[in-house]
Amino acid sequence: MSYNLTNLAAYTDEMSFDLISKAVLQTSVMDYVTVRSGLKAGTTAINLLDANIAVADRACGWNEAGSLTYTQVDITMSEKQTKQALCPTDLRDYYLSEKLSASAHAEEVPFEEVVSNLFVEKIREYNEGFIATEIFTAVSVANGAADSGQTVASTLATIYDDVLDLIDAVPAKADKYGNKAVLMSPSNFNILRRALVAQNLYHFDPSSDNSERLNIPGTDYIAVKGTFTGAAMIAGPMEMIVLGVGLEDDFDKLNIFYSADNDEVRVMGAWRLGLGVGQVDLFAKNGTL
Repeated sequence: MSYNLTNLAAYTDEMSFDLISKAVLQTSVMDYVTVRSGLKAGTTAINLLDANIAVADRACGWNEAGSLTYTQVDITMSEKQTKQALCPTDLRDYYLSEKLSASAHAEEVPFEEVVSNLFVEKIREYNEGFIATEIFTAVSVANGAADSGQTVASTLATIYDDVLDLIDAVPAKADKYGNKAVLMSPSNFNILRRALVAQNLYHFDPSSDNSERLNIPGTDYIAVKGTFTGAAMIAGPMEMIVLGVGLEDDFDKLNIFYSADNDEVRVMGAWRLGLGVGQVDLFAKNGTL
């Protein structure tokens, strides 16, 4: 049995949105941030509203005080792509004949579903790293985030206290917001998990997935594992992180098609991403790590 890529035109029309949206949207960090879809290329301003009220004793007359404050956070949308060319002929020395077309004019490659899924996973991995880099660039002490005072990388003996110090450093005005989390690397996440077990602070819930997030005992925060590296961690209301994506026009899709003029099968993915943080002063970071 062989797979005929001439039928992929209809398949791509039906599945391209699912494939690329899985790659763009289904990342562990994106489960907690605010997602805005349908954004075009260029810069989009996210409008924010805050209020400063003044309270006084009840009295007659109109004693006006306080104000509404309008601010904006710009999200610059980046257009990304990945392209590859696959030559079916290159595989003839490596795969059995039933996996390839008998025709000398091959318009197919084997395992196209596997190829599609692999591209999705690789795009997902890239996007996770892109998001983390943008978050840690925006949420810095220099940009107004609180400093937890940590100066050296966390170890098994220190990470629980380091995380609590980070949470304690989050300004009190952030308490009213939701999705409070500590974003950290897989290495710190694994160290924290071991530390919680060692201190008997970890209570296994069989209905929970403890591979991507952990409840931090004694707090209303969760630890979220990203795909980035390094000792840096941030804590705060993740709903204040706004991620812009496209997804609503035909630019955002994953295509697999036969290119007759080049006699090869081509794979192309294209998508948009951008990130902004509403209020950096609602977050804390573990020093300058």
